[in-house]
Amino acid sequence: MSKKANPAVVGAFVTGALILLISGLIFFGSGLLFSERQTFVLFFNSSLKGLEKGSPVTFRGVPIGQVKKISILVDPTTGNFKMPVYISIDPKSMFSYSGSGRVSEVSVRKMTELLIKRGLKAQLQIQSLVTGKLQVDLDFHPDAPIHYVGLDKEHIEIPTVPSTVEEVIKRFEEIPLDDLVEKLISAIDGLDKLVKSGKIGATIDVLHQNLVDLQKTMKILTPEILATLKSIQQASSQTKKFVGNADAKLLQISKELTRLSDSTNHLVNSVNSVVENFYSMTSPDSPERYRLRKLLTETIRAARSLRELADTIQAQPDIFIKGRKIEGKTK
Repeated sequence: MSKKANPAVVGAFVTGALILLISGLIFFGSGLLFSERQTFVLFFNSSLKGLEKGSPVTFRGVPIGQVKKISILVDPTTGNFKMPVYISIDPKSMFSYSGSGRVSEVSVRKMTELLIKRGLKAQLQIQSLVTGKLQVDLDFHPDAPIHYVGLDKEHIEIPTVPSTVEEVIKRFEEIPLDDLVEKLISAIDGLDKLVKSGKIGATIDVLHQNLVDLQKTMKILTPEILATLKSIQQASSQTKKFVGNADAKLLQISKELTRLSDSTNHLVNSVNSVVENFYSMTSPDSPERYRLRKLLTETIRAARSLRELADTIQAQPDIFIKGRKIEGKTK
């Protein structure tokens, strides 16, 4: 007579088999067994606060991988610290292959080099405005220069580009506000001396040249500042995390713009008396009178633009997030 099977043993066996089956389906179904994920290295010059292991890696917003790890290296040539970011992605999510579909290390390197030549670069972007977490986005930036750090020879390095806000701040810092203010102050001092000397003819010549130079500078400077402000507005959806780091620089920029505007107004006020004297010596239809009045008008307009921009930054430091408010609307 056969021995009756133990129900507990049979139940345990069936349960174990089901667990193995479900685990296998999950494992094979996810493609992890045959996944040929590749590791790439990135070097960013900005703070990595908000980026961590597991942070998403996207290509034009489409998820293709994640951050594998973040390390700290010392550059032996300079002694500076570098923080390589290692990202893990499935090359087949970006590259198309025929045949077996297997992706070799050589083919990945060649394809990556080809894409980099076309402008492929990595950029830090805001993942969540609430948490301030970052993600890595890959996209084509053909106009940005290709720069390799080269500290990791084992992994393929993908060049990086600064975040949008970093570019905006850099553009502001490159505007020679201090130099322009000093030139204006020097011009004011020179005009004051000439006015007091009573040499009207020489004063007019200096005045004309100063205003011509100022006009040229303003034509270059004002559009650059306004274009930078427009860049801030367009980038507002990505920039909340960076505002804390940028506030101090923005306030300093605002102070310099105010100082520049004040100096420009002072220059205009200083030459008004000279212009009045000149008017008394010339006819109403004098070409020189028209030229000077036109120069003064454009100078005042440029100074007003600088003042408005400075006031906007001081009153609305959150334009990085919300955009600039114009007539009750957010633009």
